[in-house]
Parts: sequence; structure tokens; C-alpha cells
Amino acid sequence: MGALDRLNQIVVILQQHAATIGITTAGLMVAIYAIWIMMDNDQSPMHRTERWAQLRKVFICAVIIAATGAFVQFAQSIGGML
Repeated sequence: MGALDRLNQIVVILQQHAATIGITTAGLMVAIYAIWIMMDNDQSPMHRTERWAQLRKVFICAVIIAATGAFVQFAQSIGGML
């Protein structure tokens, strides 16, 4: 029973900090991809286009992660008011 209580406490803490975790994860994704781009030496037009396409995907994923975290935080604050 103690393990379930501990797991519940961990879930509560994660829910309380969902927006921060989401924004941090999104920022890390963008930073890692930016470093990967700086380490790449291929300057061909096709490779450059491919990099921009990948960067768009990273930004979309980052926005989804950050927005999900913010939405969870918002939903919890609304739920707390009810």
C-alpha cells in the first residue's frame, strides 16, 4: 500500500509541474537539434532543405509538448476552483 501512496505522490507532483516540464523538454529538443545542425558540415541545397524540414518538425513537436503541459496546468487550476 505504501508503494501506491508513493506513486500517487509522484503523479501529483508531476501534474503540478506539467507546464514547467513541458516547456523544459521543448527547449531541450530545440537546443539539441540546433547543436546537431551546427555540427553538420553538409552545405548542399538538398541537405539544407532537409534540415529546415526537420527543424520545422522539431518546432511543431516542441510547441505540442509545451502546449500540452500548459493545458494540463490550466485544467488543474480550473479543477481546483470547482
